[in-house]
Amino acid sequence: MKNKMCLVSVFGLVSALILSLLASCQAPAEEVAPSPIEVTDQVGRVVRLEKVPEKIISLTPSNTEILFALGLGDKVVGVTQYCNYPPEAQDKPKIGGFSATEIDVSVEQIVAIAPDLILASETHQKEVIPKLEQLIPGAAVLVLKTQTESFDVVFEAINLVGKCTGTEDKATQLVTSMKKQIKAITDKTDKLSDSERPRVLYIVWHDPIFAIGGGTLGNTLIEAAGGVNIFKEQIGAPIVDLETIIARNPQVILGSAAVGAGADLPYQFALHEERLKVVNARINNRVYGVNDDLTGRPGPRIVEALELLAKLIHPELFK
Repeated sequence: MKNKMCLVSVFGLVSALILSLLASCQAPAEEVAPSPIEVTDQVGRVVRLEKVPEKIISLTPSNTEILFALGLGDKVVGVTQYCNYPPEAQDKPKIGGFSATEIDVSVEQIVAIAPDLILASETHQKEVIPKLEQLIPGAAVLVLKTQTESFDVVFEAINLVGKCTGTEDKATQLVTSMKKQIKAITDKTDKLSDSERPRVLYIVWHDPIFAIGGGTLGNTLIEAAGGVNIFKEQIGAPIVDLETIIARNPQVILGSAAVGAGADLPYQFALHEERLKVVNARINNRVYGVNDDLTGRPGPRIVEALELLAKLIHPELFK
């Protein structure tokens, strides 16, 4: 009986070894092709990628900042000459300026790079995008809005880039963190009464005087930071005159301190223009220089912009 039991055990072991050897000799299972990625971009275009992109070009500074924030810097193979953040973006090949025309954007250079994904803006729809889609049939062009007043549009843009690049989890984490930081500020400013909200003027250029108006990211940042934009009723960046500024008597003046070759000229104008010495902002020394790259780009750094404006407009709330 004992011998029979031993024989059964040996037979079972041998059978298992044979089955194992047979399994190892079988042809490996075919790899399953990755599913195509399909999204609807911010102007309603359906964008399809056959796989996660390896070569990405950005046609706007804000798109570049989103890519690097999601850890995709190594895949970025072309940016505009205005893409200056993060610093390593400046080392990437330049494919022209940030404009809506073929003349400014080097379509030929983009074609030579042969990217898998191009991040564009709504301003590129008329000329640049049709040309790129004609010359690079395999490339996907994702349009993200650069002209917006909504934080939610920025969050959506980050999530879209995450979906298209295989970094969806990172995008979700980034947006969650941004929302938390913004809420920490608006929880305080939302409680302010109308009389506690100072009148704010934001000068983006001085000759002629261009101010931040309504329907812009700058206006949304001013309001979220607890201020009242004195030119909110005018959409975009209206030209305004000194007489109207003096009549509306801003209590805080923000002046652009990063406008290309203009450097800080708008800020210096706000600080030293003789006719502005009668407004409260000048009387109380509440004129500040602000980096337009922070306040004007719909990307991850809008949180930094809001934190900065909140401290300038309400130093008593944000030490």
